Amino acid sequence: MTKGDDKEGTAFGVRFGLLVRSFRDDLGLSVKDLAVRAWNDEGRKASISRLENGHVANPTARTVQTLAHALDIPQDDIDALREAVQKPAEAMPPQLDGLGNARRDQLEALASRFEIDRVYDRSDAELRVLLDDKATEYRVFKQRFQELDGLAAELTNTKAAAAEAAARLDFAEYDMLLIKVDRIYSSMAVRAKEARAHNALLRGRIEEAFLVFSSAAEALNTLDTMQSAEKRLEYHRFLFEHGLRYDPAGLRYSAEILKPAVAVQCWPAPRRARALQNYANALANMGMRTDAPDSTPLLDDAISAYHSALRLVTDTDHGETWGMIQQNLGATLSLRAKHAAHHAEARDYLGQAIDAFSTALKLRSETEMPVEWAMTTQNLAVALLEKAKLTDGTKGTALLEKAKDLLENTLDVRTQSDTPFDWALTQENLAIVTKALGERTQAEVSAKYLERAQTHILAALRIYEGEAGSFYRAKARTLKNEIQQKSLERHLQ
Repeated sequence: MTKGDDKEGTAFGVRFGLLVRSFRDDLGLSVKDLAVRAWNDEGRKASISRLENGHVANPTARTVQTLAHALDIPQDDIDALREAVQKPAEAMPPQLDGLGNARRDQLEALASRFEIDRVYDRSDAELRVLLDDKATEYRVFKQRFQELDGLAAELTNTKAAAAEAAARLDFAEYDMLLIKVDRIYSSMAVRAKEARAHNALLRGRIEEAFLVFSSAAEALNTLDTMQSAEKRLEYHRFLFEHGLRYDPAGLRYSAEILKPAVAVQCWPAPRRARALQNYANALANMGMRTDAPDSTPLLDDAISAYHSALRLVTDTDHGETWGMIQQNLGATLSLRAKHAAHHAEARDYLGQAIDAFSTALKLRSETEMPVEWAMTTQNLAVALLEKAKLTDGTKGTALLEKAKDLLENTLDVRTQSDTPFDWALTQENLAIVTKALGERTQAEVSAKYLERAQTHILAALRIYEGEAGSFYRAKARTLKNEIQQKSLERHLQ
């Protein structure tokens, strides 16, 4: 089968493969990561690649269920794909299907259609990445719009059945069918609002998207409070991702749209915990992008929301959720330490962060959850490094040594061949830690640490030069120069 085969391109498996890739990309997982998460078998990555590339027209129900669970794909999204197979979707516009070969003027014209800012200041590579993201959003937009066709057909059939019931003077049946008509009208209104909101996101109009999404959620609330809450969780994801990729205002709106959902008491505790965690994630990311002192209340509110989420789940019954919340709580506590009023307060926040990461690792083992284990171990190492900066003498050195050991351990999972960017981040962190050790030791030992630091940062730079943005390259080059300067100073002593 080829990409150009229109008939095969309408198959459920092709559409599901695109959905899997979209959710996997959103979570930052490699194909190998997903194979391990779904089946604990990295050998399944080949079958995932075949699915994502459109070579599996009809995946088994078990495969669909396993991947949907691993990526937390809503059942509504899968049902919508199955319905869409009955009426093939329109082909992707050729402008979005040929980004790899597009000329500069074509990229600029297309970016302008999506109202991407600073078009003329961006490189070709940056525009292609942004437009590729927009192509993914376009697919979601078209899917939401096409769902209206199925509802319209259902509405026509139901109205006809209602007319027949009225003609028979079967008023009980007539009333039941009118209730169904009312619900279909409401569903159509929600789908239309969702299509409008996605259209607004495509054009970078984040406030408009938020208002229309909110209107859709309120319309659903009159029918089903819990369904409305679930939709708010879904809308949050779209606004949150837009905030991370394009406009930080999306983070604020993603938090706002979740507020009513986290207050729904009848929602099952694990789902409410998930909503609270997502709400906290939005606040934490806002705090990360806000200048002090305005960031402090955002981070404090995020920490409070994480603790509220933890009260709704247990480590024994909801271990994966519990571990994820502890991981995010630790990351936010580490960030909060940077805004502490004094060293003692910063050490206290870092101590809490270390405890949270350590708790998360009890539920994120290297054998069962290697990707999550590596991420949390990295964060624990960085928290130890930050605490070491505030700790004098042998205690501080011991914290650095522990951080170094943890970082080195993660390289068994974060390999250069499988996850080059994560591997480079680890190398950069090892450079920071070994540089700090070199500054705390004397003579020959110091020189060895600084030499290792130089090796680590050069390894990171080799990856950053080809796969990272200017921010990572500039940061790594600055660190390389600092290591070289420190080595020269020690040599002259």
